[in-house]
Amino acid sequence: MTIRLSQRSARVVGGIGRALIGFGVVTLLFVGYQLWGTSIQHARAQDQMSSQFEARLAEVGTGPAEVPSAPSGPERGIGASRPIAFDGVTATPPTTEPVDPEVLAALAPVHGEPVAQIEIPAIGVSETVVYGIGVADLRKGPGVFPDNSMPGTSGNAAIAGHRTTYGAPFHDIDQLEPGDEIVVQTLAGAFTYEVMAHPDPDGGERGHFIVPPTAVEVLADLGDDRLTLVACHPKWSDRERIIVTALLVEDPVELPELVPVDPDDDSAPVDVGLSTGWGDGLEGDGDALVPTVAWGGLFLLGLGGAWGAGRVWRRWPAYAMSAPLVVWFLWTWFVHLDRFLPSY
Repeated sequence: MTIRLSQRSARVVGGIGRALIGFGVVTLLFVGYQLWGTSIQHARAQDQMSSQFEARLAEVGTGPAEVPSAPSGPERGIGASRPIAFDGVTATPPTTEPVDPEVLAALAPVHGEPVAQIEIPAIGVSETVVYGIGVADLRKGPGVFPDNSMPGTSGNAAIAGHRTTYGAPFHDIDQLEPGDEIVVQTLAGAFTYEVMAHPDPDGGERGHFIVPPTAVEVLADLGDDRLTLVACHPKWSDRERIIVTALLVEDPVELPELVPVDPDDDSAPVDVGLSTGWGDGLEGDGDALVPTVAWGGLFLLGLGGAWGAGRVWRRWPAYAMSAPLVVWFLWTWFVHLDRFLPSY
């Protein structure tokens, strides 16, 4: 009896040990997916968006450069109106003539499509920016908050980005110093921002500050023309938000009201409900829970099926034949799990 109990205990302990080892391997694989798999997806999306944005720049360049500038003055930024370049031709925008309808149609932002390019030389950032801050949007690159101003116009333009996954475009924004330049190229022109100074705990100044995840008031219009960069903080955590603010160096352009386009419904403006949060792109998508559980279950069933086939047939041929299906289940599970979890 004692020998039988010992054997049973050994099998239980061995099973628990193998399960823990398997859990550790899957966890390491998921970390690898987040570090390298998401970066591959991001690189492909950036290549595609870059081509799309350059095509839209060329489209705007086929029409007259008739984008009116905002009135100059200390409340509108520093310096004179910025000339706007279309297709290599620079022209000072008039202040009274209407915008050409073809140009206006090209300027209207489309949810999920590229609307800008952002360059931050101090930290080596060069990214194409998408319109939207949903999970699918921020997988492509930094995203413009739809409820805020567009970069280069008056008010608070805000852009969110990841720090550790999907290419980590905002990985080093904590290294920005006051006065560093941020250049944003939109369909209305190129605009330069200078990073604002904020107090640090040592009594000096730095180019960022940290807020709790409820402090969405940093997205509000504060009466100046600024760019707000948003990301999760610290790295690999969504416990807080890191914020970088920068003031527009030139006067902003003033565009007619452009209704964002929802590609699924051209007649409806985009509404992402930013008044209560930062969007699914940083907080995670709760709708992904069911497919996450389902694909995780399929992965476990696939493992069980491969093990069972190896028991009744030749082990390694059974494993080899089962591997492609199991890997597909695992990859799809990781995709949905990453969508459900906050993306850092």
